[in-house]
Amino acid sequence: MALKIINPGLFTTVQDLGRYGYESYGFTPAGVMDYESYYLVNALLGNDNDTAVLEMTLYGVTFEVLHSTSMATSGASMELTINDEPYDTGTAIDLIKGDIVKFGGVEKGARTYAAFSGGLDLPEELGSYSTHTRSSMGGYKGRVLKAGDVLPVKGRTVEHNFPKIAKEPAEGNEIRFIPGQQHDHFDTAGKSIFTNSEYTVTKDSDRMGCRLDGPAVESSDDDDILSEPTQFGSIQVPKNGQPIILLADRQTAGGYKKIGTVAKVDLPKIAQKKPGEKITFTEISVEEAAGLYKASLSALTDGTHIETSVKFNNARRRDALSIAQLIGG
Repeated sequence: MALKIINPGLFTTVQDLGRYGYESYGFTPAGVMDYESYYLVNALLGNDNDTAVLEMTLYGVTFEVLHSTSMATSGASMELTINDEPYDTGTAIDLIKGDIVKFGGVEKGARTYAAFSGGLDLPEELGSYSTHTRSSMGGYKGRVLKAGDVLPVKGRTVEHNFPKIAKEPAEGNEIRFIPGQQHDHFDTAGKSIFTNSEYTVTKDSDRMGCRLDGPAVESSDDDDILSEPTQFGSIQVPKNGQPIILLADRQTAGGYKKIGTVAKVDLPKIAQKKPGEKITFTEISVEEAAGLYKASLSALTDGTHIETSVKFNNARRRDALSIAQLIGG
């Protein structure tokens, strides 16, 4: 089973939950930007939670189906056609050999995920399928997809009863955070600016970091700190005072002061922000952040957000489609 890439989209990579345990050697974790969408897209097909998926940014991929399989989508609402017929994202759909599947531009959000039955049949590197393009590691040849690539898929069509995701992608401008390692390096005025200002996501944002533009946050001292480990969601404040939220492809260590760390439950909000969109920051406790994440993870893995679709156009009848293709209909 395989897919042949016709148009790779703007920035399409293979990802899973990331590569952990190697940061001390300088290997970035990588992994999906939006963990909520990752869990949900695999749940639609009954895949395991370590299954490789495609992550598409702003404009999606076009591919030919070389062998029949099932596909699910999640995350940002994105234009989707199969043989020029429109379909909704956020559902499970059967694909038949010869289908041309085209993802277009996002309608809401920034990143859309596509999973396939059994996952993509690619080799793991250091225990993960995740692509880190800067080090040419993981995924498909360590890079974004290109036209002509052929991606093997492990499974054929599966019985999934045409489920859909009942949860809207993460959205909202409020980003909750807990105080960071150098929170005390910022005086009351600096902290007030940070939590009472609105920031704009800049065009320089990518999988490495979400760069923000807004009122400068000044620390109470001008000293740099020794480089220390970073994490997904660390909020660095460089000398120009413009915050940077470190993301999946972040460097493993950094020397900028960290005023806070984004609560994990709000990382999907960051992942779905496009350049030009706004965010604000609200401080919460470690205990509250942990509770919110645990509740989120529980709902993502117990079926809370999955229901049966009542839109019949998503229920592509495999036998009828195969016969139509054989007779040229």
